[in-house]
Amino acid sequence: MNTNSTYFRLSHKILDEAFALSQAPDSNLYLALSQKSVRLGVVDLKRNKFVVLEDYELLTVTTPEQVAAQLRLIARSSSILNYKGWRSLRVMISNLNFTLVPETLFEPEHQADYLRLHSELHPEQDQVLAYRHADLEAVNIFSIPAVIREVVEEIAQRRPVQYLHQASALIRCLLHQTGRSRARRLYLFVEQQYVTILVISQSGLEFCNIFQYQSPEDFIYFVIFVMQEQKLNPEEETITVLGDITHDSTLFSILQKYVRHVRFGKKPADVAYSYKFDDLFEHRYFELYSVHLCD
Repeated sequence: MNTNSTYFRLSHKILDEAFALSQAPDSNLYLALSQKSVRLGVVDLKRNKFVVLEDYELLTVTTPEQVAAQLRLIARSSSILNYKGWRSLRVMISNLNFTLVPETLFEPEHQADYLRLHSELHPEQDQVLAYRHADLEAVNIFSIPAVIREVVEEIAQRRPVQYLHQASALIRCLLHQTGRSRARRLYLFVEQQYVTILVISQSGLEFCNIFQYQSPEDFIYFVIFVMQEQKLNPEEETITVLGDITHDSTLFSILQKYVRHVRFGKKPADVAYSYKFDDLFEHRYFELYSVHLCD
């Protein structure tokens, strides 16, 4: 693949007409990166409102090097990523490489060793980072490809960047939304070929893992497997679905076949949204919205 060629398409763009780049010093920029997409959002902090969303679909991109090359090209074409005056920049990475460690056991000098127990790390290619969950008294240790972080630092131009894993954003937001509900709840965050499954109860986070699926049969196998392991009855429990899944998709159909109660989740309520977001499904872009709660 020619790294100078364009292998992305802008699949969705929202820009509130009341927002201008001159307001960037009072706004946060959020960037969500995966092998399948580059998504960005802007929150006007004075109004506590999402005012910008750009969703770039990556096409025939399979390696971190290719993701980095496309991110660099997107940065050149996007006035939002070109601008340098944001209050803060938060970057969320989506991959399989993460693990939660109790804060009392966490030693920064050994964070790569913790992660290596659960993930296939390549020391020459991956950089290991950590994000503290004060509400869980735990630390999420994760990796980001060095080539992708290099492009992010180019975009930031020496400004501080807060990095986090997608699992952390989902955990923070869902714990915040559910509060101290007595019911145990199972959540699915669906991406192309990946599903994050979380179980949350009155005591907090009970389960979180990411599974890679190749077919709808793989997808439902992982869901039912986790429900069985967590002693959740598919005939009685309600599953809340978030992310890139629609009412008429094969994944949703097979989910309804095996689980009696399935519902779509809603976007976080602790931040406002431009009226231009009203046309989007409530459950879509949940991971990007969740970054706003990860200070």
